[in-house]
Amino acid sequence: MKIDYVVDQGPCNTELRSWCIGIAIYWLVSMTLTVLVSPNVLNFIGFVIVIIANVCLLIGTQRENRKLVFVWLIFAIIEVISFPFAVFGVIFHYGGYREATGVNNTFGALLVYIIVLIFMLFAARIVYSFYLQLKSREESNPPRTTNVV
Repeated sequence: MKIDYVVDQGPCNTELRSWCIGIAIYWLVSMTLTVLVSPNVLNFIGFVIVIIANVCLLIGTQRENRKLVFVWLIFAIIEVISFPFAVFGVIFHYGGYREATGVNNTFGALLVYIIVLIFMLFAARIVYSFYLQLKSREESNPPRTTNVV
C-alpha cells in the first residue's frame, strides 16, 4: 500500500485552501479551550507557538504567501518531534504532559496525544500540498518587471 504525500484536492474533492483555513481555525479554537480548561506553563508556551503558526497560516492562505504557510509546516515538525517526549512524559509523569491533556489517567492522556498526532499528520499533508501548489504557481507565473522611465 502506497501513501501519497501530496494531494491535489482535499477530502470530498474540495480545494486545499479551505482546508488550510479550517485547520488554522481548529488549532486556534482547540488550543484556546485547552489553555482555559487546564492552564499550566506547558500549555501557555504551546499556546504562543500555536497562535503564531496558525495566524501565519491564516494570513498565508488568504494572501497566498507560501513563506507564511511554511511557518505552519515548521510548527507541524515541532509537534511531531515533541510526540515521543509527550509519550515518555505521560508514562513517567514528568513535565506536566499528563496534566496538559486535562486527563489524569495515563492511557487517556496517551490516547489524546495519539489522536493529536494522527490529526497533525493529516493536516500537515494537506498544508504541505497547499504549499507545493503555491510554490508551483509562483514558479509558473514569475513576477513581471516594468521599465521605470
